[in-house]
Amino acid sequence: MLMTHMNRPGASRFEVVLGRTVVVLLLTVAPSLAQDPVSGQLNPLENRRGGFHLYNVTGFAGWESVASPYGSGYLLPSTSSLGADGTYGAAATAGWSRPTGRSNISLTYTASYLGRFRYSEWNALNHFLTLSASRQLSRKWNVALSGSSVISTYDQLLFSPTLFASLSGAPGTFEDLASAVLGGKYNNDQLASLLTGAPVIESPSRTLFFGNRVFNNSATASMSYAPSERLSFQFSTGVSETQHLRDKGHAASQSAYLIPRAAYATASVGASYALSPKTQVGISMSSSRGFSRIQNSYITSGSGYVGRTIGRHWFARAYGGAGFVTVLNSRYGASDVTRPVWGASLGYRSYANTLMGAYDRTLGQSYGVGAANTTMISAAWHWWRPGRTWGLTSNYGKEQLRNSVFGDVDGWRAAIGATRMLGRHAMIETEYSYASYIGRTGLAPYSSDQSAVRLSASWVPEAVARH
Repeated sequence: MLMTHMNRPGASRFEVVLGRTVVVLLLTVAPSLAQDPVSGQLNPLENRRGGFHLYNVTGFAGWESVASPYGSGYLLPSTSSLGADGTYGAAATAGWSRPTGRSNISLTYTASYLGRFRYSEWNALNHFLTLSASRQLSRKWNVALSGSSVISTYDQLLFSPTLFASLSGAPGTFEDLASAVLGGKYNNDQLASLLTGAPVIESPSRTLFFGNRVFNNSATASMSYAPSERLSFQFSTGVSETQHLRDKGHAASQSAYLIPRAAYATASVGASYALSPKTQVGISMSSSRGFSRIQNSYITSGSGYVGRTIGRHWFARAYGGAGFVTVLNSRYGASDVTRPVWGASLGYRSYANTLMGAYDRTLGQSYGVGAANTTMISAAWHWWRPGRTWGLTSNYGKEQLRNSVFGDVDGWRAAIGATRMLGRHAMIETEYSYASYIGRTGLAPYSSDQSAVRLSASWVPEAVARH
């Protein structure tokens, strides 16, 4: 679960007490409030056809090898190591939705509290908000909107699921997953929300640019037109803004950062055609612009792709093309450049296993900071036999930025976890996560490595399907 860190600098002792009170209320009061005293049914607020939903209540405890990613040094050597620290907290997710025959709108909000045993001045209430809406205008036209607003810290990034981790764990058949990934055709609402939602930053590289505590807003809008069952056209646009926020705590523990704020906007158009029930081809073009005090630039790219299902359990997709960078202005000097863009993805889903992996070599805006050659490697595995009470998950993600205005930047993280069901409404999960980033610039070398372990207990009002 993604948790965010919303607190203002120099927060009072009252906020700490309030946060701990929220933990107690979430873990003890919420379950009793969600039970109908007359019918005995859990979560009377849950309405499958819409309305208000209480999705889950979670409590957790954990350990981190370094209390802050800056305890081992950042742009400048650290004078002293903060050492390890224990963490604890709780979270609850609620939302509202209104599905109809031709449209769907949903709003989801997560409130959480993260506490520390040694460095309690960093305790904080956390918030995460997402909005999505879609409507079928006619048999041929569809529109969708999505947005997110999040304030997050580095240690919360350690346990945030990657996109591939969420896709591999989403319910649905092999056909649902393959058609969503290969052709953008959604027979599953959860897959649609994951693949069409506003992007969320997943890489530890973000910390190098904006520091430990970050505020991010993003929004996307898309439209599709399908004149026939085989042919479809897609149009989309999006914006994202990221900025540094001052850390809570003593001045000596404030994190360093390279840039206070950056943004980018993008627009794309594409067409796809089904050569057969198993083979999909298409083309796409996109243009984006980054805005920051470091560099303003355009990136325009075009590519073609082919996707195919292989047998009953495999699907694959490959694309290739070229991108061109137009630099409007840059503080560190830069020139226009053309680069190839290419990549491939592979997926597998069977009775109990789901595997996904991808390699992408593109020209990117580096969170709006400036144009750079970007390499992304992603992988995820999910195992759960239907009817069993436990399952396993793992995921890996790596981002490499080359020839950026800050030189070369690498960031990666990996996680592995196990989940055990306790009846129909409760589960426990244990997870180990490791994250690392390193940068090599003319300013100074900087790096960080972080290990973390977390044990979570969740209560879910609606019975969880064992899939």
